[in-house]
Amino acid sequence: MVRPAQREDLEALAQVLDQPFFRGYGLDRQGALRLLERALMEGELYTLDPPLALAWYRPKGGFDRGYLRLLAVAETAQGRGLGSLLMDFLEARGLEFVLAERANAQALRFYARRGFQEVGRLPGFVRPGREEVILWRGPAT
Repeated sequence: MVRPAQREDLEALAQVLDQPFFRGYGLDRQGALRLLERALMEGELYTLDPPLALAWYRPKGGFDRGYLRLLAVAETAQGRGLGSLLMDFLEARGLEFVLAERANAQALRFYARRGFQEVGRLPGFVRPGREEVILWRGPAT
């Protein structure tokens, strides 16, 4: 079941972010904990039981629409449908926009299967030398 993350989940969720992709963005354990603290304060941070995946959602994010700030599944739990479970929950709450790194082919395929389409690119937006893709699914009909 998807549930709001609590402060006591942060250590486990920082472990979810301990993977090469996020380290490539300069995110170490302390940085992950700071980011997750911020997610608790600024947005809606969701997880599962056990906390092997997380989603940071902003109901009024980019373009004043539902925006997924971060989705992550622990490396050991990938391929079990946990990301899809979180996405189903967020799409029901109005998720329309996602950013994904252009070089992250796995994420781009995942979002495309869910009906998201590329509508723009943001070079250097999150980190110099990296390019983010803006993906939009539009409102549910």
